Amino acid sequence: MQKQEKIQLYGVEGNFVKKSEVQNYIKRVKQSNPKGVTLCIDTEEGTQEKVKTDGAFNVYLQMGKKVYIDFLGRGYDMGAITKGKENHESWSIDWDDILFVTPNKMNKYRLNLISDEDYFKSASRRLQHLLNIGYSREHIKGKIPRHYSQMPLWAKEMLLDKIIFPLYCKKNELSQAGLTSFGVQGMIIDGKLFPIEFNRQVRFANKNVYNKKSDYER
Repeated sequence: MQKQEKIQLYGVEGNFVKKSEVQNYIKRVKQSNPKGVTLCIDTEEGTQEKVKTDGAFNVYLQMGKKVYIDFLGRGYDMGAITKGKENHESWSIDWDDILFVTPNKMNKYRLNLISDEDYFKSASRRLQHLLNIGYSREHIKGKIPRHYSQMPLWAKEMLLDKIIFPLYCKKNELSQAGLTSFGVQGMIIDGKLFPIEFNRQVRFANKNVYNKKSDYER
């Protein structure tokens, strides 16, 4: 029987680029992995939004074991999750429980809920970050709440129905393709889901669940 080749998954971080920059991005992928494939998506207006968001999310799956969920509230973009800058709410759901999870019972699986004090510090850092990258105080005003509101039921339902359940049902196909541990990140804008990145374990911050890697690796 012919020995099956072991698949080693690694790649280049996702990025927004102009159409004129796509070829250079493909070169970076090929330098990282000569067999690498580049997925180019013509993004919709709003996917680069950093302020007018309903929140940012990370869904990290260990196929057949666990599903981890991170959510940051209004005014946060995906970078705060993928770079491990801030953690607000997180959940850990056993694989065998996924089909039984409903939005109103999801908090049974919660790992972390940020305190008012920690959220205020987080919001202050967020405001300073936006000012540092060129946003005006007028543009930011009123976009980030002073007090944190927990992830709403409609957002939980959206993540369960549009990301977690579909990937749960494709476990066998994904596992056969070597995708046994990965994450999907994105934002919610105007009540609409924008899953933007598909990443590997080393991009995620430590929550005493998986090992934290260096800033270079992330």
